[in-house]
Amino acid sequence: MQQQFDNEVLYYTFPEFEKYDDIVHAFSSREGGVSKGFYRTMNLGINTEDSMENVLENYKIFCDTIHVDMNKVVLAQLTHEANIRNVTAADAGCGLLKPFTYEAIDGLLTNEPGLVLTATFADCVPVFFYDPVKKVVGIAHSGWRGTVKEIAGKMVERMISDYDCDVRNIVAGIGPSIGVCCFEVDEDVFYDFTDLTYLGDGWYYEKDNGHYDIDLWRVIWSTLTDRGVLPENITISGICTCCNRDVLFSHRATKGRRGTMAGMISIKEQ
Repeated sequence: MQQQFDNEVLYYTFPEFEKYDDIVHAFSSREGGVSKGFYRTMNLGINTEDSMENVLENYKIFCDTIHVDMNKVVLAQLTHEANIRNVTAADAGCGLLKPFTYEAIDGLLTNEPGLVLTATFADCVPVFFYDPVKKVVGIAHSGWRGTVKEIAGKMVERMISDYDCDVRNIVAGIGPSIGVCCFEVDEDVFYDFTDLTYLGDGWYYEKDNGHYDIDLWRVIWSTLTDRGVLPENITISGICTCCNRDVLFSHRATKGRRGTMAGMISIKEQ
């Protein structure tokens, strides 16, 4: 991914997505907002103890920076499930400017221009989706539980079944999140992943202490290719939130004393 600067706002974009003029996407950093303390400064987490006034101002700053309409932001709920919602205009503002009208949704899809599909992160994996032929965008919140539940693969399946997408046209981006360098788990978590029978080599490293380092990026890549997404259409950011805690929020690095970043994707209105 590429770093982008606009005044004091730092954010990230995929060059592979930027070549499409009809969409806008971005992943925020912790720079450029108004929050204080360990929320410094671009905290976009609605479920934090930061003031809602600060959070809304941060959303306004970030949405203005990337040129999307804050009133049309639609939030995922981050329940670590693999449930997906097809978003329509009636959902505009849900989770941010008005109460949620849905429950337990970690993946969002739409083909309606203007809606800003948004999920928040602080180590979990953001997965962006776009079909440039059918004009469908999506975002998934894929923590380790969502990764085991194959939310990325289910997003692909829904794009095909609900929007008539051809899997060969789907472009996916795996955004900043905790890397294999920092994601150490115990045996119970490790064995949950072994149910994914299509995983090849290189997705984990066994340690001397009975723990394992798991490469969530590799696992999600394998889930996407198992569903037929072409390897050349998948981009992995390679940016570890835990290693880059100076500019990105990391739950693990700070033991939960942190703010939250957001991934956004939208089809531009003509």
